[in-house]
Amino acid sequence: MFPPPRPWSQRSAVVPAREYVAFTSAFYLRSLLRMPAFVRRAYKIMKQADAAPGMVGWSLGFNLFTLDFYTLSVWQDNDSLRRFVRAGEHLTSLTEFEHDLRSSTTFVHYKLFGRDVPPTWKDALERLRQHDATRTPRTM
Repeated sequence: MFPPPRPWSQRSAVVPAREYVAFTSAFYLRSLLRMPAFVRRAYKIMKQADAAPGMVGWSLGFNLFTLDFYTLSVWQDNDSLRRFVRAGEHLTSLTEFEHDLRSSTTFVHYKLFGRDVPPTWKDALERLRQHDATRTPRTM
């Protein structure tokens, strides 16, 4: 990733032995022309994430050369993640940018213990890579 990812934003305390829901995603923007609007929306979503019930922590990463954008977050449970995705700025972004992506978005959910928070970008990117390697390509 270039530049380096945004530092981890810890939003709530974790219990080392408790299980949490980790989520990572990848968005592949089609055009540099849409990047300013995409980044503006991302800042609004960051504010939403900071205030989201059930949010444990998050980070964002991207590669300016390829217009690839990544999310990495940890949630108290699946319901908290689901409520976040289906509300506010995040929900708006789903329709605003649906035709601006050069391939389908990748979403990966997995469990991790509090002692493993924050998750590493190395692990998250490997999980995305493994997921993409096993899925059937879709035509857009």
